[in-house]
Amino acid sequence: MDAVLEHMAQNPDLWAFMLLLACGLCLPPWSEELVILGSGYFVSTGDLGFLAAVFWCWGGILAGDSIIYLLGRFFGERVYGWPILRRHLKPARRQRFNASFLKNGTKVVFAARFVPGVRTVAYLVAGTLRMPYLKFVALDSLGAALTVPVSVFLGWKFAANLDYVLEIMHLFRVPLLILACVGVALLVYRLSMARKNRFLALIRRRKQRDEQG
Repeated sequence: MDAVLEHMAQNPDLWAFMLLLACGLCLPPWSEELVILGSGYFVSTGDLGFLAAVFWCWGGILAGDSIIYLLGRFFGERVYGWPILRRHLKPARRQRFNASFLKNGTKVVFAARFVPGVRTVAYLVAGTLRMPYLKFVALDSLGAALTVPVSVFLGWKFAANLDYVLEIMHLFRVPLLILACVGVALLVYRLSMARKNRFLALIRRRKQRDEQG
């Protein structure tokens, strides 16, 4: 964790983006959770705003995942022969993913965001099987929206105990995901109700004007 914070110290926004992009390409020795928690830490120090941290983390994740998707889209099956991917993407594993994707492509892409060991394979398969890019982006963005704000918040509020928070996140990944889903659902509900109330208020004002006229 300390190494991540040292790298991010000068420009935490830009470093969060770059490190998460690299995470999507399986390059650095750190996980996404470390970088996102680190962004939360810099929210606590005042070097980043909460929304800015969420935005930069979300952008880095989406950029890295998009590159993986586009590699599969433009190079097709040839990507599986590249040395950096060959040992991770055995033929039997690819066949299982292809079969799952053909049955439940939407669910596979969405669920892959929460399972680090299968993200790369799932996103490459999404590209090679030509899932529409906008659909891929929407699913990936939704998955990130369920995890990034929660992780940034935890890094912000528990900045003095980030290693402990990371352990808790690994132990309670599923409950935290459920909590994030509930939070997003409540937010969507409140926004929809606010929009409905504005619409009803507009209708009432129009009726009043019609009656007065």
